Amino acid sequence: MTNFIIRLLVLSLFFAPHLSNAQIKKIGVPFITNYNPKTYKAASENWDVIQNSKGMMFFANHFGIMQFDGVRWNIVTQPDNKSMVRSLAIDNKDRIYVGAQGDFGYVVQLPNGQYKYTSLVKLLPASARNFGDVLHTVIYNTEVIFFSTEGIFIYKDNKIKVIQSNAKFDEFFKVNNDIYVSDNAKGLLKLKDGILVPLPESEQFTEMKIRYIFQTKKGLILLTQKNGLFLYKDNQLKIFVTEADYLLKQNQISTGILLPDGYLGIGTRQTGLVILDSEGRMIQHINKQTGLENEYVTNLKTDREGNLWVTMKEGISLIQISSPLSRILDTSNAETKIYCSHIYQNKLYIATDNGLFWLDWQTYKNGKHENMSFQHINGMSENVWNIGVFGNSLLAFEKNGIFEVKGNNAKLIAKTDGAWQGIIIPHHPDLLLVGGYTGLHLLKNINGSWVYQNKIEGFAESSRIIITDKEGNIWIAHGYKGIYKLKFNKNYDAISDIVFYNKADGFPSSLFLNTFKINNEILFGTTKGVYRQDATTKKMIPDPIFKKYLGIENHIRLLKADNQNNIWYVSGENTGKINQKKQGNSDLEELPFRKLRYLYVPGFENIQTTTSGDVFFGTQDGLIHYNSTKNKTYQEKYKAVISEVKCIFPKDSLLYSSRYDVLPSNIELLKEELSSILLYSNNALHFSFASLYYDETEATKYEYWLEGFEPKWSDWSLQTEKEYTNLPENEYIFHVRAKNIYDVVSEEAVFKFEILAPWYRTIWAYILYLILFGILIYTIIKYQKNIAVRDREQLILNQEKELLRNRAELNEQKLAMEQENMAIMKENLETTISLKNAKVASNTVNLIHLNEILLSIKELISQIDKKNDSGTNFSLLTKINRIIDHELQGDKHWNEFEEIFNQLHDNFMQRLKTSFPELTPRDMRLCAYLRMNFNTKEIAPLLGISVRGVEDTRYRIRKKLQLPSDANITAFILNF
Repeated sequence: MTNFIIRLLVLSLFFAPHLSNAQIKKIGVPFITNYNPKTYKAASENWDVIQNSKGMMFFANHFGIMQFDGVRWNIVTQPDNKSMVRSLAIDNKDRIYVGAQGDFGYVVQLPNGQYKYTSLVKLLPASARNFGDVLHTVIYNTEVIFFSTEGIFIYKDNKIKVIQSNAKFDEFFKVNNDIYVSDNAKGLLKLKDGILVPLPESEQFTEMKIRYIFQTKKGLILLTQKNGLFLYKDNQLKIFVTEADYLLKQNQISTGILLPDGYLGIGTRQTGLVILDSEGRMIQHINKQTGLENEYVTNLKTDREGNLWVTMKEGISLIQISSPLSRILDTSNAETKIYCSHIYQNKLYIATDNGLFWLDWQTYKNGKHENMSFQHINGMSENVWNIGVFGNSLLAFEKNGIFEVKGNNAKLIAKTDGAWQGIIIPHHPDLLLVGGYTGLHLLKNINGSWVYQNKIEGFAESSRIIITDKEGNIWIAHGYKGIYKLKFNKNYDAISDIVFYNKADGFPSSLFLNTFKINNEILFGTTKGVYRQDATTKKMIPDPIFKKYLGIENHIRLLKADNQNNIWYVSGENTGKINQKKQGNSDLEELPFRKLRYLYVPGFENIQTTTSGDVFFGTQDGLIHYNSTKNKTYQEKYKAVISEVKCIFPKDSLLYSSRYDVLPSNIELLKEELSSILLYSNNALHFSFASLYYDETEATKYEYWLEGFEPKWSDWSLQTEKEYTNLPENEYIFHVRAKNIYDVVSEEAVFKFEILAPWYRTIWAYILYLILFGILIYTIIKYQKNIAVRDREQLILNQEKELLRNRAELNEQKLAMEQENMAIMKENLETTISLKNAKVASNTVNLIHLNEILLSIKELISQIDKKNDSGTNFSLLTKINRIIDHELQGDKHWNEFEEIFNQLHDNFMQRLKTSFPELTPRDMRLCAYLRMNFNTKEIAPLLGISVRGVEDTRYRIRKKLQLPSDANITAFILNF
């Protein structure tokens, strides 16, 4: 119970500042911002909305829980069964409880921005797990209650109590600190201590189809689906009659909300939102025709700024019910740009670029908005620049001339070359001066009617802005030339004197000058503040009073006093009011009108004030109404948020994001705070940010600062993203803060991150570099030592070389002498060899000759032997023959030949015998003769055999030398 009281106090403090200012205006339609499915890129159906302690908005969408940070929409999580989300609740620790289709649970946000869903259905007994949509989720004391028509599930201390009905439940209501449940059989029940207790005569509620219950001073107000409203007090049920019964009974009530000051917000299925006061009077009816996104309202919730969020079957709308500004909408959509407005005879007139229109202002002001629209004044269908009451006539100044308006018709009373506006000439209430496109025109009031007189001669400039001073001078401002001061002649048909003022007379520029009359003083609007004419020098100087309040930097586009001497202004893009205080002091009121920035028609800024306090602003977006009695707090604190952080390389690697299932698992994030540690390869980052302030979000400006990289904050801009590339290794803090249209600066959001050094700039790399440097120094020293050693060795080597060279020279000289001796010896040897060759050749020739003689003798003896048979002669001849054979086969000459032959032919005989030991001495001799290149005939007598015998011997030698048949034995012997 203590926790509940503390939470209630915290919530009351949290909501108190804005609830007191959330009463919706009765006049006009509040500003509405619509978000359709194409905008938030999710399902069209939305069923609930909540806001966390930071100000972030969450919606129960068909696709899951949808988050909106003022700039971006994201589905952040889904139930485990992927079903639609029907209801949401949030506790003071920002834990979101979720009711879905056939599932319920809770959601918490992780340090990396992701939202994690945990189902609680597992705590239910198996018999209670078959249920449909969880239509309501509420936090009640220390319990969380999930409601479906099949059962009520009360979650506490990780346990769930189930309450079921035999006939199914119909609806569930949390009314202040009480819980009511509508049962199809038992009627209206009240939850007490975990038990449903019927109200007295509860059966009377069984067929009512109650859709919402309000707790008011009058009692309980029950909203039924088709039968309107009922009042239940003191156990009595009565019909609560309202001005909107015809709407509520025909279009089915779907939901409701209790607004401040007892206003009842009622959502319907077919006609949008109806707002009633506590007496049942209709304050507003906001439907699709007046700006709502869709007619089927599913839920209504207010945020901390007092704005009303409307979830619908298709889309979401934000209604700024706390704003003192509202739009006077024309349901016929006839008007466009508004150049002027005026209330005359309880009618509100607006001059537009499509003609002149009127509205029954008194009826509209009393809240009768239904089917009301601006009525077109017949006779004018082009640009109407101005309207005004002159005498008893309402005159309109149009492109084609001057018209008098009566009823729904306009009558052309003077066709001119275009008419801008009219002004009564001082001291002559019957004369009307009209500024035209090419000069001035004069009208005179004759018998109550204005009659055109003449065009004023002597001035042919466009006269859109005209005022008069107390001396009767006419001041005309020409936006592109300067200021004219005119004097009429006595007949008012011509200009008698013209004085022209521009930059040469003290104005900061000749362009965009304007003139106004404030407290009977002539003032001039310039691009650098408000100027006035110095009475002595006649030069234009800054006005000291307006310089104090409006400065000298802005373009003063409009100054206008109201009936309380407050001065309304348009300075630059800002609209404001200088409030006159009783003590003579003044203060500026500007914040309520920030919404009007960029809405005026440039050059045609117009503000209409009334004695009743109504203020009208004519804009490009229609007529806007301001109620000064409605206060709004503009200094609400709010937060800036970092929506997403991602590394550009690798492509779109997210570090922090609430987007559903998008973060990679390999990014290291600190658990204590929003921060990360990144590798050097991730040194290009993209930040997305937003502000949790939902009024005119497109006008919110941002500034950012990357601490550790940038020296200061950036300039304010509308940019909601920032990218950094090639960040060096360092610890960084990214700061961002927002400034809304009311110049309130948000609390800043930060993202801390560290970029690690690349591997080649880590401490280990530097240690390695130190080691390598040491190795390098060592190598250099060693190299230098090696060079010194090498130089020393080279010196020694050179000395040794010199010594060797000297020795070589001596050796060369010695060798030359030896070579000379060798040459002599060679010459002697060659002479000896030549002599031996000659001797061998001579001996060989002599031997051949001798053997031939001996063979011839032997042949003759053979022949003699055949002819002579004498024994004595035979024996003698035989003896001679033997001697010849002995001489032919003798070794005496051969041995001498072999010795010389071996000397000349490198021991040929020995080498041959070694290689071929099967060769006989005769074979060896034949090979020697072949070596000497003797032919067969020359060899036969040397061997003492016939030619045929030489051939046979050659054949045998070939076989012993193992020569093939085609080999030349002579060539082999010569090359051996």
